[in-house]
Amino acid sequence: MEKVWEELKEIESEAEQINSETMEKSQELIAVAKEDAKKLLLVAKNHAESEANGLLSTYLKDATKERDIALEKNKSSIQELKETVEKNFDKAVDAVFNAVLGKIEV
Repeated sequence: MEKVWEELKEIESEAEQINSETMEKSQELIAVAKEDAKKLLLVAKNHAESEANGLLSTYLKDATKERDIALEKNKSSIQELKETVEKNFDKAVDAVFNAVLGKIEV
């Protein structure tokens, strides 16, 4: 009977040691998992920032291109208006003088 009792104590001691080792290993695994999660979050954050910067760069290039096209169109329109004003300037001055001098009714 005492032999059985000793064996039971030994089995209980081994079970406690196994339990202790298991708890220790699980804590190590949890720590590793937390560290891996931090690394994954950092990688995801860096990837998201890179994607956002790429999209922003593309948007800025497109916006600059559209702005340049609009600017050229405006310059062209201004030049056309300037040429029209220059063509009609003398006629407009003559019309004003004639109106002032009473040669034409306004």
